[in-house]
Amino acid sequence: MDLDVLKLKVAVRLLRRVIPSLAVTVACAALLSACGSSASTTSSTTNTKLDTRRVAVAIEQSIRQERHVRAKVICPTSVPQQKGKTFFCIASTESGGKRVSTPFSVTVQNSQGYVTYKAE
Repeated sequence: MDLDVLKLKVAVRLLRRVIPSLAVTVACAALLSACGSSASTTSSTTNTKLDTRRVAVAIEQSIRQERHVRAKVICPTSVPQQKGKTFFCIASTESGGKRVSTPFSVTVQNSQGYVTYKAE
């Protein structure tokens, strides 16, 4: 078996083992760092957009903390800050010289922008 393929398989297995504990850490980090833009008392929460850049940074920090790997995360730019809204961000890392992409499911938990996320 090719060494790069073996490294990739090992990295994927390790990532799958770490993700459950990562989800708890991420939820805590998201509470602090994924606050959406401030809502005015006269506007409805459906018009408020979630600050998805903060979500991306929180995912990157969680991956770095848990896996000791640098990741670049891309999230959609226009997501309503609405409870129950789910969207996906993509985390890209390198393993053995190969780019690995991992989707993260992100769910808005309340109208203040608290989110939780997990690797799919």
